[in-house]
Amino acid sequence: MMLPKEAIEEFKKLYLQRFKVQLTDAEASFRANNLVNLYKFVYGESEPGPITKSEPEDQQNH
Repeated sequence: MMLPKEAIEEFKKLYLQRFKVQLTDAEASFRANNLVNLYKFVYGESEPGPITKSEPEDQQNH
């Protein structure tokens, strides 16, 4: 699911106010969509995606 342009613009505005960093459209879209996906996952509205970063060997069996 991709957020609409208006939502991305609002995210950029809020991000700038909070962190004093101006995001590009691409970076804002990436961050905003990831944030929405995180909330959906936490609240059980979607399945987790594939894990792309492997755990260190000593933690894999714990």
